Amino acid sequence: MYPTKSNLTALWRQRGQLFKPEVGLTALTLIMIAVFHASASEDRLLLNLYYIGIVGSAYGLVKRRAFALTVAVIFVAGGTTLGQVYFAARPVSFDPILDPLADLTAWFVLLFLAWQLGLEAYRFQTEEHRLQIQREIDERAMATRAAALTSTSHEVRQPLAAVLAISETLLDGSAGEMNEVQQDFVNDIHECTTHLMALVNDILDYAKAEAGMIKLAPETVALPELVHQCVTMVEPRAADAEVTITAQVDPVVREIMADPLRLKQVLLNLLTNAVKFNEQGGFVRMQVRASGDQNSISVRDTGRGIAEEQMDRLFDPYYQAAHGDQGIGTGLGLSIIKHLVELHGGSIHVESVPGSGSVFTVWLPKGGVVGSPTDVTTPCEDRLSEIEGAIELEDEEREKLAV
Repeated sequence: MYPTKSNLTALWRQRGQLFKPEVGLTALTLIMIAVFHASASEDRLLLNLYYIGIVGSAYGLVKRRAFALTVAVIFVAGGTTLGQVYFAARPVSFDPILDPLADLTAWFVLLFLAWQLGLEAYRFQTEEHRLQIQREIDERAMATRAAALTSTSHEVRQPLAAVLAISETLLDGSAGEMNEVQQDFVNDIHECTTHLMALVNDILDYAKAEAGMIKLAPETVALPELVHQCVTMVEPRAADAEVTITAQVDPVVREIMADPLRLKQVLLNLLTNAVKFNEQGGFVRMQVRASGDQNSISVRDTGRGIAEEQMDRLFDPYYQAAHGDQGIGTGLGLSIIKHLVELHGGSIHVESVPGSGSVFTVWLPKGGVVGSPTDVTTPCEDRLSEIEGAIELEDEEREKLAV
């Protein structure tokens, strides 16, 4: 009977398991112990080299996470030394019954403890190997999921951008005058498309955050000016909702090292949520203060507040603690905010009393983020960069064909 391809593959995998570097290192160490153990005690230099070889081998096995083999090497080396000392030592009493019984008991306990130590090392090694495999699977799954989201979001954003451009052209009268009914229809189209674009951007941002693709571009940011810009941008929406929005900045707060676009994204999201989930006639107050080596940015609203049982899941992705009449969203906004704040080396906290409103507070270090850990490239990031590059090339080819 000829071996099948699957049998050959299984044999090759078994060969790979058998001839791993740690197995070869263990075999060489055991051969060294067997060859040089007897003569090592006769020469001090050879004895030193003998134990250096054993300890070096154990170190190499630990570095390769082969803990069970490490225990085996140490046990064999210690056992041979113990055996040599044992036969050279004299018993306290020369009782022909008690002495062998005591020796057998001691050896049994020693072997039992060594066996248990080996089992624990093997369990630990197996569990660590399982966790490593699980991490690799999670990373691949994350890369695949993020790549799918990135590609899908790009394909959705392209037609949405076209619809937005067309609706804006129609609304500004460039394509001719429209009657009131037509303007209402086009305005509804524009608002719905803008909302869908915001949802797609949230999904794309979260996909990048989950895959570790978001990179910060730190620079010196005038925090009072940034706060003023954000409040000005949200004021029209607050006026439509009949919500008063104010900002108060501590005079000692001036500049911070941060990514201005990402920090603006955090502040705009907090202000928009405070207006969106507020009551008619309520107010939103943003306060910026200095506290020690940190700056705090708090956004207080007078909305319905958040129930205590919802607080633990508030920053979970796709989780929405809002009421059903307060709009439709992805539930990713707060997750993205939390990720961006942590990339800046800060933290975000929330306090809320149902019926009285909520306070979201962002703490940022005054020194800002310098040498961000996001400069490190991850496998997921490499994969997503390749996909985004392929998408851009595909778009360029489409534009050439269209021309």
